[in-house]
Amino acid sequence: MTTLSKFNAVLTALIFIAVSACVQAQSTQKPTPPTQEDMEQVVAEAAQPGPIHAQLMKRAGKYTTTMTFSAPGTEPQESTGSATLKPILGGRFLEEENSGESLGQLSAGLRLYGYNNGSKQYEAIWIYNGSTAFLVLDGSSDDNGKTVRYTGAFIGPDGSKQTLRVIVEQQDADHFVVRLLGEGPGGATSTLATTYTRVAAQIRK
Repeated sequence: MTTLSKFNAVLTALIFIAVSACVQAQSTQKPTPPTQEDMEQVVAEAAQPGPIHAQLMKRAGKYTTTMTFSAPGTEPQESTGSATLKPILGGRFLEEENSGESLGQLSAGLRLYGYNNGSKQYEAIWIYNGSTAFLVLDGSSDDNGKTVRYTGAFIGPDGSKQTLRVIVEQQDADHFVVRLLGEGPGGATSTLATTYTRVAAQIRK
């Protein structure tokens, strides 16, 4: 081996030893705790509406609604109504006010939809004039928000906790469907499907 070859070999070995020592030192160092400024920045970023919120706000507008209730052994029941959806609190939440008939009774309701940057989940709260309970929903989507599958619970009139499933599906820019799925005795499933159609004057070109 020539003198130059020996020198290169020694240099390579020294570089390897130095890099190994640096990696070991980094692995044994304790992580630096976040500063107050870092924490404030994280909180500020989490509070800002993002692309998912912007997608959700596209649903804002006035709609006519058609509700269809289906249950095993019964004929489907259909009723109509209306709804107005609007962004609130700087586009962080979507508010829905609706009215119409539900199973032959006049109904009115308020719904809030949003996306929690912290939990990475869609969230919603529903209330209506047929109950004093909040229906609190958490959901997720595997198609970029076109379909959101929620699960939620409320306390029924007898004090027991009742769980429901809700599916919100955006069919196109001017139509979406909300399906409320309930499980009855013996596992029979009933469905209350509400189809939202944007009023003609607001249909997007």
